[in-house]
Amino acid sequence: MSTLIKNVTIITMDDDAGIIQGSVLVENGLIKEVIPHNPGSEPSVGANETIDGSEMIVMPGMTNAHYHSYSNLLKGTTSHFPLEIWSLYTTAYGYSLDDEDIYNAVLLGVIDMIKSGVTSCIDHFPHIRRSEAALKAYEASSIRVGFAPMMHDVPDHHFLPVELPSDRKRKLDEAAPISVEEMKAFYNSLFNKWHDKNNRIEILLGPNAPQRCSEEMLALCRELSEQRGAYVHTHLLETKIQKEVGDAAFSGGIVGRLRDQQLLSRKLSAAHSIWIEDDEAEVLADRGVSLVHNPVSNMMLGSGRADVSSYLRKGMNVALGTDSSNCGISHNLFEAMRIAVMHSRQEHSQFQEWLKPIDVLKMATIGGAHLLGEEKKRGKIKKGYEADLVLLTKRSPALAMNEDLISQLVYYENGSSIESVMVKGEWVLRNRNIVTFDEEAILQAVKEKHESLVVKSQASIQLANEYEPYFTNMYKKFHHHLGEKKAGSRSDAAHEQGMPQEI
Repeated sequence: MSTLIKNVTIITMDDDAGIIQGSVLVENGLIKEVIPHNPGSEPSVGANETIDGSEMIVMPGMTNAHYHSYSNLLKGTTSHFPLEIWSLYTTAYGYSLDDEDIYNAVLLGVIDMIKSGVTSCIDHFPHIRRSEAALKAYEASSIRVGFAPMMHDVPDHHFLPVELPSDRKRKLDEAAPISVEEMKAFYNSLFNKWHDKNNRIEILLGPNAPQRCSEEMLALCRELSEQRGAYVHTHLLETKIQKEVGDAAFSGGIVGRLRDQQLLSRKLSAAHSIWIEDDEAEVLADRGVSLVHNPVSNMMLGSGRADVSSYLRKGMNVALGTDSSNCGISHNLFEAMRIAVMHSRQEHSQFQEWLKPIDVLKMATIGGAHLLGEEKKRGKIKKGYEADLVLLTKRSPALAMNEDLISQLVYYENGSSIESVMVKGEWVLRNRNIVTFDEEAILQAVKEKHESLVVKSQASIQLANEYEPYFTNMYKKFHHHLGEKKAGSRSDAAHEQGMPQEI
């Protein structure tokens, strides 16, 4: 099967080509030719299907590089807490999800992503016993996924300095985490059945976070990565509490924990990475680790601002993610790109270091492909690359002008200009309609099951409500102590310099 998109404006994302007017020939899932030409000329190429692109723009498909599919059913739920407290509630709701819920949640997110030009995602998936349901949904969707079931055996209340009464701590400990041996058997089964299925499903190792894994669990991660050649995806230093407690708990902090377990490599991608010190960033850069910027959830949960500009200056690969639906965002990378640019300008007086539109578009395309070692296969419109393509109409408010297409996409596009999307040469969205599964059926199923989900969640939400004051107290005490440390540092500095200690 071949498709010719002729007379189209091509955002190649290739430094050598830039933005050109021409035609794109797709054959057997690959870009066979990119043909530059003058307006009005006709390429002498035959194809099974020809599309007139004279009023269209074609760009590479984007990668949502950090994402939790289960959260698509949690829109509108508890989202007004910082991460350590918010986690109680997202976990509580998650307990209530069955296989059908997970299947629907995956496809609900796929609708969001396909319609906004996302052709690939990394799903950091916590409900490992629901993995089959999730993977069946991805198989039905025909988009690409790096599926990363979470590995963890150290609960937050064992790592964080939360003061729990002994009876409440015992109750939490009743939910024993999956053992290292069980995790090994689970992953081997998953690799054997699903890895590289249809050339669209890739299994990743997914340690929840270094501090949430025992040394044995991290050793298993390294072992499986070496045996299977698998990539690794994790959360890293998302909050200040994680940074301070991690520095006290581990030699070299949380980054040092990854180093000691020999997990710092080209195969590792780390989401958030907000509270990284400069020397830690140098270590990550030297080892080829990729970072995934999640600007919306970072702001929504009050976690902080990642210094992405400095990571780029160090030559690090940075990708872009949307994180969870209950962190206040749709899974739309146009929205994430725009907010990433704005986020970089907050409390950053060196305006020369602000992110530019081209920076975030590279994160969404080339940066995401790089995470899985596919930067020479995806993320550009270039001969020999796989045909993950997004067609946008110029007959839209965002793209009617023709001044600076990159800026227009990042600042003004929201996905409403997208007409068709192709993954490996196969249409998944055509004339604004999803063609690989029944969108209306999924929306109806979600609507019908919503009330039962609320009912099923009541007991676990009540439990979260009971634990919330203890985690809130921990959070307040930590930040009060942090404020005292900062005040003490300013006071000492002022005293040393003979300056008054009151301002």
